[in-house]
Amino acid sequence: MVVKKINIDREAGRLSRPFQMADLGYVDDFAVSVFICQGSIDWHRHIDEDELFLVQSGVITLESEWGTSRLRPDEMAVVPKGVAHRSSSFLWSTVLLFRPRVMSHRKNGDRRTAAPSGGQSLHKISVVQAAQGLTEPFQPLDLVTVEDCVMRLALIRGTFPWHRHSQHDELFLAFEGEMTLDTEQGDVSLNAGEIAIVPKGMHHRPITTERAIVLLFEKKTLVSTGN
Repeated sequence: MVVKKINIDREAGRLSRPFQMADLGYVDDFAVSVFICQGSIDWHRHIDEDELFLVQSGVITLESEWGTSRLRPDEMAVVPKGVAHRSSSFLWSTVLLFRPRVMSHRKNGDRRTAAPSGGQSLHKISVVQAAQGLTEPFQPLDLVTVEDCVMRLALIRGTFPWHRHSQHDELFLAFEGEMTLDTEQGDVSLNAGEIAIVPKGMHHRPITTERAIVLLFEKKTLVSTGN
């Protein structure tokens, strides 16, 4: 299997109307999609799945029964299952959405028909601010958990050793700079705003000649194997 590069802006440019959505790829049982937010969608809740919203361009308002959060480019928030919410924007905004593509309750029996009580709120995360705290190459920082997956942020500099993940896929989203994803099936060059998904079992290594920042999305249980 050849690892393909996906340009987020190019795929978003194929969408012609608000709240139209396109799947960009799959990370195990998670779908990674892009949609256009303009206007407002109806209030709703998901009883089987968390959703991670990551704004690529524009500004969106994420309203929920836990409060309202305004997300600007490179900001993200998770809406947990059972929490009523809706997204809206005055602008033509591009948003990435990470969510399970199978019903979670079929895996773990954990359905939630109402929001958990306790005065919780939506937590907004700025990738830009988080990146300022990265000092050591190849030491990922956990940003947020979504179901049994985690979004991480990493500084890439130089060449990482060959490795593979025997039990899960791994998504690379280039955030800053340029990197090469070297795989056993060939090289993939990633610039900011481009995605590549490495399937489980494939040997790979990230390489940069200069500093780069990358978002990683993968299962929380990491089982890696070297050469």
